[in-house]
Amino acid sequence: MTMHFNKGLLLYNEQAGKGKVPITEQIVPVLKEAVEHLEEQVISAPGEGEKICFERGSDYDIIILYGGDGTIHECVNGIARLENGPVVAVLPGGTCNDFSRAIGVPEEMDAACRLLKTGGVRHVDLGLMNDRYFVNFWGIGMITDTSENIDENKKTMIGKMSYYLSALETIRNPPFFHYMIEADGVKLEGDAVMAVALNGNYIGTINLPFEANHEDGYLDLIIVKESGFSLIKEVIQTEKIKATGKHAANLEHHRVRSFTIATDRPMRVDMDGEVYTATPSTCSVKKGHVRFVSSI
Repeated sequence: MTMHFNKGLLLYNEQAGKGKVPITEQIVPVLKEAVEHLEEQVISAPGEGEKICFERGSDYDIIILYGGDGTIHECVNGIARLENGPVVAVLPGGTCNDFSRAIGVPEEMDAACRLLKTGGVRHVDLGLMNDRYFVNFWGIGMITDTSENIDENKKTMIGKMSYYLSALETIRNPPFFHYMIEADGVKLEGDAVMAVALNGNYIGTINLPFEANHEDGYLDLIIVKESGFSLIKEVIQTEKIKATGKHAANLEHHRVRSFTIATDRPMRVDMDGEVYTATPSTCSVKKGHVRFVSSI
């Protein structure tokens, strides 16, 4: 069945990871095959996408977001607060595009645009931390250090490789923190170098060795006790680990609907690659909270 929308808004981030946005010559003509009345607006300042989506989102049948995971994170925090929100389509214009990859949006731009006609609509889970939503992951410790240590000049020049370089630098000697977690009524306590709650299965384009997905009503809470070679091996041997279910001994995996976490000192929180808040955190799942265009 071919999809068609009456009124749509295309929001795009001029600072997205792939450089100049091919709006007029490539994107708009294809989108207009599926959207009768299409408006365009540039996101030019931090927070502007969230404001537009919250204040005007209910006026549209579909909002199309061109940008990376940070742009998606910002705009979804506006859309998720609406009682009658629009369908959302994602066009992968960032460095890694982890969220669009996870919900089955093609990396090739023409195919991603045509998905508005040929794809379907999925009710996708969102994570909620305190009063902020995340689409892909919440994390503290080593993952936050990796995000904050990325050289923006390298990110512009070499794209996703900058994430890998930052991760390799961070993994050498990450600081430990003490955590106290209550997850679905179970208490967990100990020392770790990283804690991550996954809503999807990709970070930095890497398909992680878990079965996290955006429609199961759970967060996959991962606690990493130490880093080094064993953690690198865990990532490299993703398919083998998925097949056997045997993770490294220094890693805990819990599937939870909600959890609270306190740490021995305030820890900066990374949500979808954006770092702007700190622990303590209360996280939960909003099942099927936003409708996304998807191929799967």
